[in-house]
Amino acid sequence: MKMSFMRRIDDSLGFFLCKCLGWLLILKKYLFTRSRVINKEEVRTIFCQKYFGMGSILHAIPLIKALRENYPEARIIFMTLKSNQEVLELCKIADEILIVRIDSLNEFIKDVMKHAFYLLRKKIDISIDLEFFAKFSLLISFVTLARVRVGFHLKNIRPEGIITHKVYFNHHRHITEIFFAFAFTLGIERKDAYFTSPLLSFKNPFGKNLLKRHNIPEDSPIVVVNTNASDLFIYRRWPEEYYIELIEELIKVYPQYTYMMIGGNSEFDYVQNICNQIEHEDGQLINCASHTNLAELFGLIEMSFLMITNDSGPMHIASLYGANVAVFFGPETPILYGPLNKNSLVFYRNEQYCSPCISVYDSKKTLYGEDCGQNDCLLKIRPQEVFQKIEKRFFIPEINNE
Repeated sequence: MKMSFMRRIDDSLGFFLCKCLGWLLILKKYLFTRSRVINKEEVRTIFCQKYFGMGSILHAIPLIKALRENYPEARIIFMTLKSNQEVLELCKIADEILIVRIDSLNEFIKDVMKHAFYLLRKKIDISIDLEFFAKFSLLISFVTLARVRVGFHLKNIRPEGIITHKVYFNHHRHITEIFFAFAFTLGIERKDAYFTSPLLSFKNPFGKNLLKRHNIPEDSPIVVVNTNASDLFIYRRWPEEYYIELIEELIKVYPQYTYMMIGGNSEFDYVQNICNQIEHEDGQLINCASHTNLAELFGLIEMSFLMITNDSGPMHIASLYGANVAVFFGPETPILYGPLNKNSLVFYRNEQYCSPCISVYDSKKTLYGEDCGQNDCLLKIRPQEVFQKIEKRFFIPEINNE
């Protein structure tokens, strides 16, 4: 199914259904009182859902840690899309994963109906809806019949009634903090331990196996380059001609590094086209797009000297590993999704009035329509400027330390 189709259905039919159910639940609340307080010892099953954005799921790990510590007897069920299954398994985020397929409407309906009946049988105690303002996830929260249903709420965007514990979406805070507000709503206090070392190590054997497969010595300094962005909004890509100029300059000045290009199965041709236009010797520039599994990607980023990337899932992996990272922002704001580690370099031209244009209040659509005619917010970030700042921030200090 196309993203635009899913958004239209969610905004129209989804809103109508949520509105009707919300009215019924508000009426029920006045007629029949029910305690929404649960003793921690009584909680046996927690249901979480987040469908879009691998980075968002990764930034929910501190919340998941807090839930596990405060509800030690509870089993966590996580419902998401097929594309997120591997990251949930690798990071051990959930005890059980429910997958929703969106390749066709029939598959989607079949999966949703099957999971809805299953959730009813599981007798969910707490429902955690991590979707920003989708109505579909709100309906699923209702289906669980959980006594406590936590989710983002904003009047006129999400109808009242279904959510029992409302969370304010503070777009002036980072997404990690926003997600942890769910814990505050449940009476869980913040601990630094929830936010430290959120990812497991995959450099041995997965990252090392990847280097061995490409005949790269383990002690070779690696620069990982991600020229891609997810289908949610491809205009988050820094222009390919800019990447070509930047990588050529880096190879020319720092030829002792190995430059590894990453990407998914559908991005191989796009990445290979960039590689073909860059002058390099054998072994200096490697296209790994579609040739790595997720564990190898995690390991590669963990081992890297530097990652240069668009605003996308791999950037969040680098940030959570504390790796050196240089990232380009334009349609999205780094305030909400920027890297949290201090050894990061963010390129963002905030003087562009239309940037940021992606809105969580409108199904992550751009405020200026589904398509951006020309992403000036990224076009104005020039390759020479990027090279100079990356060199000063990462390469020169590394040389001075040697």
